[in-house]
Amino acid sequence: MGNIFTVISLILLAGLVAIELGITTAILELIVGIIAGNFLNFQSFETLNVLADFGLLALMYMAGLEIDTDILRKHIKSSTIVGVSSFTFPFITLYILAYYILSYTQMQSALIATTLSATSVAIVYTVLTSDGKLNEKEKHILSSAMIIDVLGILAMTILLSSITTKTLIFFAIFIIFSLLVPQAGRKIFKYYKGNAAELEFKIILFIILGIGIASELAGIDAVLIAFMAGVVTSAFVVEHVELWNKLKSITFGFIAPIFFFMVGTTVSIDAIKNNILLILLFFTTAFIIKYASTKSLAEKYMPDNPNFVGILFNAPLSIGIVVTTLSFDLGHFNQELYSIMISTVILSSIVATTLVKKPKCHTES
Repeated sequence: MGNIFTVISLILLAGLVAIELGITTAILELIVGIIAGNFLNFQSFETLNVLADFGLLALMYMAGLEIDTDILRKHIKSSTIVGVSSFTFPFITLYILAYYILSYTQMQSALIATTLSATSVAIVYTVLTSDGKLNEKEKHILSSAMIIDVLGILAMTILLSSITTKTLIFFAIFIIFSLLVPQAGRKIFKYYKGNAAELEFKIILFIILGIGIASELAGIDAVLIAFMAGVVTSAFVVEHVELWNKLKSITFGFIAPIFFFMVGTTVSIDAIKNNILLILLFFTTAFIIKYASTKSLAEKYMPDNPNFVGILFNAPLSIGIVVTTLSFDLGHFNQELYSIMISTVILSSIVATTLVKKPKCHTES
């Protein structure tokens, strides 16, 4: 119980400090995890590991829920152009830097590029909704972030998953599933809305817990299935405001913080100190190229906020952490490279969210 109390206390402290400093709570949760792992002689145990794994799946499921297909369809052309540019140019530049100049392997270089080319939809959404509901211009910005999110997940899947016959069968079944579920889900959730047994919430928990089994059968990573399940069920889950708020509260108030904390405990301070110049090189390269490639096209398609978009899209937090963690778990990153990537993701997210200022986007009728 002592370890659990320590973890909860540190996560609570991280939340309080984050609110006072005005930065994303997950960043502080990672930092207190780093402190616990390096200075407090923290020892993980099975219960925390299980909660952290569940937190990862819930985090990716929520990321999928944030992919609003209606918004995407409305702004599909311009959002795709801005999003592809914002992901592709940093990816190519970072791959060249890592492989040809720093002599990392092809796989490591591609994973480094994926990690630092990502954009956290959660951070973009939080910044855009800081003063109320999204207006039309802000929805346009969010839709571009969604495209980057999808590209990051796609790149991670291609790099880290092996395509087999089972995988192809799974995707075929999932396509059928995705066509049937939205309509059926709306009917079920409407029928049981507001019931005392919280059946809708239990259904979502069942889906998230079943993702692990589905991933083993399909031969692909569970985080991809969690993300896909979120996208498919978003059509009816987000319509139920109370359910949506409960999912957000449990995910970002309890299990996701444990995931971020546990990620922090595995980061080596010595690796950070010994590679500070490399961290700054990755950060500077990624930030400048992503800013330039985003802003250049945002000037045409989002002329009111190109500078804002260029800076904000440099926050790779959620997807960057997930790609780095999976790369480490699968043996593609060693302890040193893992620590470098986590540090760079944290630094980039802090700088982006500190520099960015919410634009005054007038609501369009």
